[in-house]
Amino acid sequence: MLLFAFSLSYLAMAALCLAMSRHHKVLLSGSPTPARQRGLRGLAVLGLGFGLALCWVARGGEIGAVLWLCLVMLAGLLLVALLAWRERWVLPLAAVLPVAGGVTALV
Repeated sequence: MLLFAFSLSYLAMAALCLAMSRHHKVLLSGSPTPARQRGLRGLAVLGLGFGLALCWVARGGEIGAVLWLCLVMLAGLLLVALLAWRERWVLPLAAVLPVAGGVTALV
């Protein structure tokens, strides 16, 4: 369940990253439209909200919130490191992490 929360946090951070024109140009070769920027920001809010809900369910209210903040920080750190050194790994990892998290949540 926590890997799934981490993957949602990573997806949310990646969506916020793609909402910025600078990173959108690097990763997708073009500037985002204002509608796409709003959509990506909305997707990020949903991802962060569902990640928080998963942490609350897994560990309770207080510890779940602290754990969620740590997961968001680690997801942001991973995204920044990938953008600095291996930017072409950002989008494939965004596709693989939720699948792995969903599989581990079902088991």
